[in-house]
Amino acid sequence: MMEQADKLLEVTDLKVHFTLPGGGWLRNNLILRAVDGVSFSVAPGDTLGIVGESGCGKSTLARALLRLVPVTSGSIKFKGQELTTLDDAAMRRIRRNAQIIFQDPLASLDPRMTVGNIITEPMRALMPELSRTQRHQRVLAMMQQVGLLPSHINRYAHEFSGGQAQRIGIARALVVEPALVVCDEPVSSLDVSIKSQVINLLQNLQSERGLTYLFIAHDLTSVRHIAQRVVVLYLGRVMEVANRDAIYRQPRHPYTQMLIAAVPIPDPRVARQRKVSVVRGELPSPLKPPSGCAFRTRCPWAIERCALERPELRMIGNSQVACHRAEENLGFKLSG
Repeated sequence: MMEQADKLLEVTDLKVHFTLPGGGWLRNNLILRAVDGVSFSVAPGDTLGIVGESGCGKSTLARALLRLVPVTSGSIKFKGQELTTLDDAAMRRIRRNAQIIFQDPLASLDPRMTVGNIITEPMRALMPELSRTQRHQRVLAMMQQVGLLPSHINRYAHEFSGGQAQRIGIARALVVEPALVVCDEPVSSLDVSIKSQVINLLQNLQSERGLTYLFIAHDLTSVRHIAQRVVVLYLGRVMEVANRDAIYRQPRHPYTQMLIAAVPIPDPRVARQRKVSVVRGELPSPLKPPSGCAFRTRCPWAIERCALERPELRMIGNSQVACHRAEENLGFKLSG
């Protein structure tokens, strides 16, 4: 377990609920539990991966950590400081140290601004002490670090490929020298070969700058190459937390096993040896989550207790698992 001094970011029982109209004047409002009691911590210089299907609350969690969406309850501590109680001015100071890289670079970058202005904008807002010349020098240096040419400075984002546009987004996030970077599915919209390039770039920048990453993805392939620890999220709840090797070699939760089973294996002989029960059905609505265990409606090993009692995270082997049957070592053991 990490000591308090070793935690750059500590999240405890975080909940983000949205109230939606019930559809009529006689109907009660509906509660959408996008994030429903999530806890984790990240040490300085580490990368924590957060994985789960679309609709599991990953992006809402990312935005909640930076107070870009309102938090319903729970605690977010950054460098020991509680963020949920800060006013807008105080959060503005925090955002110099905590930045975000968005999933779709072309959608998140202003099409009316040149590359130079896109990268400069955070410095104008968060580093007003810098002169125009200093900002320009920082922009050129940052562009070089992410693999952009100086001649790109007066071009527009739509003139670039998806991979190049994401490099602009990375430069924009890092130019103010943050300690923490929330990467909200930064490679999900990129081709396989470009994904690898961007992940390698992020790793190099992390090594050079001592960055801490929260790396969000819907698949475990991307996370495997960058994260030391992994949080598996389902319907806004944590299903499993473990280090990278434990997650891949012996996943304890049935949902983690499903995610790993969905990862393609190049060797068909190895793929045939993987014994995994097929998990059927679709993700339930967060407006009406199942009782007890959120995953029970799709779990091949669900029992009556799963419908009656919500499982809490507990240590089983090297993993924290929210499953009533985790100690039975259900599923498969992945070698290699």
